[in-house]
Amino acid sequence: MSPEFTPVDSWEEAEEIMDRQRIDAAQATLNWQWELINPGTFAIRIAHGLLIFSEILEDYKEVGMQGFIFGKHYSIACTQGELGDAHRSTFLVMITKEMFEAARNLGWGVTTGFVG
Repeated sequence: MSPEFTPVDSWEEAEEIMDRQRIDAAQATLNWQWELINPGTFAIRIAHGLLIFSEILEDYKEVGMQGFIFGKHYSIACTQGELGDAHRSTFLVMITKEMFEAARNLGWGVTTGFVG
């Protein structure tokens, strides 16, 4: 069974698991992720084996959503972008708007030399 899918016996058990995961994510968040990932910035993460380029649109302040951002996320699997949430701790590196646009022009398929 994948760690992303955990069978539970009750809603209470599901809530406990989600609370524990939020605490773990907050503890894994590095200082630069708190300081630099803000609305108007761009960052990269890897999810399900895909390189995801994100435009950060909103920083959640609601209880239970601390550490989450709302953004538009792009990859070779979703070239038009998808709106959604991501936790700060999942981002690997910040990129400039110029790098983001270069990746867009390449159809979100880039080589390792792009980031380095």
